[in-house]
Amino acid sequence: MKIFVATIHNPNFSMGPSVRLLNLTKKVPKDLIFTFPEFSKKNSKIQTLKTLVNSLFHIIKNKKNIDLIHVVTPPSYAGINAVIAKKLFKIPYIVDIGDPYAENMALIKNFSQKSLKFKFYKKIDNLIYKNAKHLILTSKEIEKYTSGNTPSTTILTPVETPTSFPSQLDTKKCIFLGQYGPLQNIKYIIEIFEEAIKKDPEITLDIIGQGGKIATTSQNINFYPPIPSSEVSKTLSGYSCGIVSLDLKSTLDYAIPTKLLTYLAHGLPVFGTGGIAVKNIVEKFETGFINKDAETLANMLKNTEKMEIFAKNALKFAKENLSIETAGEQYGRICLQSK
Repeated sequence: MKIFVATIHNPNFSMGPSVRLLNLTKKVPKDLIFTFPEFSKKNSKIQTLKTLVNSLFHIIKNKKNIDLIHVVTPPSYAGINAVIAKKLFKIPYIVDIGDPYAENMALIKNFSQKSLKFKFYKKIDNLIYKNAKHLILTSKEIEKYTSGNTPSTTILTPVETPTSFPSQLDTKKCIFLGQYGPLQNIKYIIEIFEEAIKKDPEITLDIIGQGGKIATTSQNINFYPPIPSSEVSKTLSGYSCGIVSLDLKSTLDYAIPTKLLTYLAHGLPVFGTGGIAVKNIVEKFETGFINKDAETLANMLKNTEKMEIFAKNALKFAKENLSIETAGEQYGRICLQSK
């Protein structure tokens, strides 16, 4: 079975969607053969447009050799080529939904959900969703944003789980890994850390990703450029706590950042902010603290016994819920049933 992946996410720059795609397709049945877009080493709107155009030409040229299209969203416009392929060539497609695109853009660009712009984005979302054979959701909370008639399955982003237990739990070194922008609430996290560092000068925070340097009064908070996904495991092994950060808007209750699952798979206790989906994982499985204050952070990092409990719970959650093999089996069945 030949599958073409319709995505604009350049793996050289985009961590979350690229890691998810890689791990979803890593342990699938051998008769599933994937073709991916060719990406430039540059990242720009022009390159994104080229990727979309080249993907459409590839579909047209190879229409008789494509059995299924896998669409990665957001953005939903990445799926327009799949809709065209379905209408013209009767090639079915499935959609992997990381975020509901219209609601996401309304938050990022700060426009009303009653605006014409939002309605336009929502029409694209619904067009992509209703014509799909199957929807794959990154969290169950996304269901309410889809059209409702297309079958859906929730598959948490699978993550490779290291075999060794984290050995840096007493260092008070914290890491925020991945891109950060308007939805990541990073300024609030910096404020929490500035206050916690005053209570305990041994606490540090390294922010590794794309988003630009943000002013801070503390020398213990440092910014570094993004790292390739191949270096994530090695990098995380030097830290005692993973930081997750989301703006506390109700429309982000669905969000489960890939960084959160990556931390858990590496046995890192978690601290930060998040909505319902994040809290359901962190609090239910006792892997850290969500939406707490600087004092809670400082007390957590100095309590090695508690950190070890969080770490063990994190690894247990990952082994039971983030298996690449299990996700591959689920994903493979969806592909074969969608042909």
